[in-house]
Amino acid sequence: MGIKATLKIAIGVALVVGLVLASYEVFFFFTHVYESNARIQTELTHISAQVDGKIEAILVKEGSLIEKGQVLVVLVHNDIELDIEALRTDLKLERARRERLISEKSAYEIELESKYETQREKIRAIEVEHKSLQDRIKLAEKNLARVKYLFDKKLKPEESLTAEQDKLLAFKGRAAQLRANIAVARKELDQLKAAAKRIDVIVERIKISDIEQSRIEDMIRKQKISLSYRRITSPIDGVIGRIHRFAGEYVEDGVTILMLHNPELYWVEAYVDESQIRHLRIGQDVRINFDAYPFEDFFGKLRRIGNVTTAEMGLQDKVDNGTSFGSQIERVPVRISIENSPPNLTPGMRAEVNVRIYDEIRLW
Repeated sequence: MGIKATLKIAIGVALVVGLVLASYEVFFFFTHVYESNARIQTELTHISAQVDGKIEAILVKEGSLIEKGQVLVVLVHNDIELDIEALRTDLKLERARRERLISEKSAYEIELESKYETQREKIRAIEVEHKSLQDRIKLAEKNLARVKYLFDKKLKPEESLTAEQDKLLAFKGRAAQLRANIAVARKELDQLKAAAKRIDVIVERIKISDIEQSRIEDMIRKQKISLSYRRITSPIDGVIGRIHRFAGEYVEDGVTILMLHNPELYWVEAYVDESQIRHLRIGQDVRINFDAYPFEDFFGKLRRIGNVTTAEMGLQDKVDNGTSFGSQIERVPVRISIENSPPNLTPGMRAEVNVRIYDEIRLW
């Protein structure tokens, strides 16, 4: 066989292979949606402080596995602990003051009740004496009338009449004095009742003390909340991806100190040409090839189709949209689950995805 014949055969074989490959690519184009610029994504949790402060310690390292609720970062908090101790001291003093007021109120009530009872007994005794004296006055008036009658009959001397008159006057004078004593005693009782208002003053001071205790307790709770903000904990089980701030640095609230993510939660995000979106539906099979694993195929399912283009999301700079007939190509993000995930996946790794349009037509 001559060189020309061999060359013709080689050219023919090349044309056939080229035609087969071209046919395969055309067939593949019409049966699959292919995207080469896909990325591994995960839910990145940005950990930041809720208050301004200086970092006292970072308790984890990059790559550390952490549990939900684990303390990650501690901000300087000695001043808050001192404030809490000072407030607790104030609370103890206020409670002691309240107990003293209660004791004072109780002692004063007992003393006042004793004075009440003494004064009432005094009034009752004077009233009994006054009543008894009234009976004696009535008797003295009868005796005076009898002696006067006998005196008029010349049967009693004038001295007897004078004696009975003096006795009656003495009784009436004593009765007037007792009535005055009763009036004075009752005024003293009224004064004691007025003095009872001091108890109302003590009760008001106790109420003010209760309000002050509540205020101090609220301040302690507020300081405890502020203290809790200075111990930053993990909201999820995960792995530390990146530490952005370190011990000694001053951070403001909302500034990212570190990032973490769930190592069990990964997906592939691809940005599909808008002209191909009509071929996609949720649940389609997807073949995935990772640059990190160039000779292996992995598989997944189409889980979500975006409803906003990359241009509207402000991702033009991150996604190569290209152009089509002089106009920019719009792309739509889609999310793909990974069913047989390989080890050591990292967010941001590159991937290629092939979405099978027709289940009955299989090239893989």
